[in-house]
Amino acid sequence: MLSYPDYTSCPVNIISSILSYYRVPVNYPTLPQLDAELKKFYKNVVLIVLDGMGTHMMERNLPVSDFLRRHHIGDLTSVFPSTTVSAMTSYYTGVSPKEHGWLGWSLFFKEFCRTIDVFTNLDTYTKLPVTKSNAAEFVLPYETVYKNIADSIIGNVQPFTIAQTGVNIAENGNIHKVADKFERACDIVKMICDTKQNTFTFLQWGSPDDTAHREGCYSEKTAEKLKFLSTQIGALCASLTDTLVIVSADHGLIDISEEIKINHIPEIADCLVIPPFVESRAAACYVKHDRRTDFERAFHNYLGSDFILLSRNDILSKGILGKGEPHPKTIDFIGDYMICAIGDKNLKYQTLNEKPKQLNKANHGGFTDEEMIIPLIVIPTRQTAAYKPKKLL
Repeated sequence: MLSYPDYTSCPVNIISSILSYYRVPVNYPTLPQLDAELKKFYKNVVLIVLDGMGTHMMERNLPVSDFLRRHHIGDLTSVFPSTTVSAMTSYYTGVSPKEHGWLGWSLFFKEFCRTIDVFTNLDTYTKLPVTKSNAAEFVLPYETVYKNIADSIIGNVQPFTIAQTGVNIAENGNIHKVADKFERACDIVKMICDTKQNTFTFLQWGSPDDTAHREGCYSEKTAEKLKFLSTQIGALCASLTDTLVIVSADHGLIDISEEIKINHIPEIADCLVIPPFVESRAAACYVKHDRRTDFERAFHNYLGSDFILLSRNDILSKGILGKGEPHPKTIDFIGDYMICAIGDKNLKYQTLNEKPKQLNKANHGGFTDEEMIIPLIVIPTRQTAAYKPKKLL
């Protein structure tokens, strides 16, 4: 089954509900089921985003009695492409990929005439550093939601962010903490929530995505990782008071059966101006102007059963990347076409200077339910008499 992004029910809307709770104006709808819980008023709001924990993966690996599944109140879609860069940047900013422009892991920047892995600032093919400072942040700067929360009319709300060591999270009104283990991250959340100050905490964690890429979505190790994360979150919530904990994901994953090398299909490769980029399951292509008909024909002959082909106009007119004004770089990053996965295969263009890389057993970026559907998990904690919520202005 396929699912397309719903920008009334996706990560952007989680952030809209949180911003609305702190009386920050929003441009996207809020989530009624989340708003209903937030109306009870909490001193602390904690948002935990587990990388790659799609609903399909969660439900197939965890029993119905599991802590996370017991508090699973509904499903959302990811943004598109259904991948970490686009979805996490939507969490950071509260806007769609169309507006922030961070569409995927590898983007071609004409400013540097290179394809760059945006989170690591490495050349996609040589894996060498591109610039001393982050090239993507220089070309695609953005404002986070943290400063808006800190500066809201509510007053006295301190935003915190927590992530693994080496994960770059923009700091703008937030206090950033790092943790090498998930247990330590939960300990930091506990310490933050135990202060007297009103707080919003955003915890980003790179699991179960890291395990599923290596082992597959439904492997024993992936199931163990999910059970571990659920147990830790359950213990954390049991230790908190006056706190609403929200758990979701950036995307899900699907097990991969095959990797198709585009450079081995001359009927397609000869039509391209540069190698495809963005993601292996959502690939942007620049096509020679006089070869577009040939390209479309070759796509349908070789890839049409596992992918769909969307033109730039299709993507923009259908709202695949969201609403609002497109970031100037978004148009660059769409290319002339995007090849989007609807099956269980990856695309790859293997250049002569590329370092060998092992095929992931599971991946994401496409339109399948496994990749696109993510859970909304809401866990209220006990509200104490010591905390007497006041009606917000």
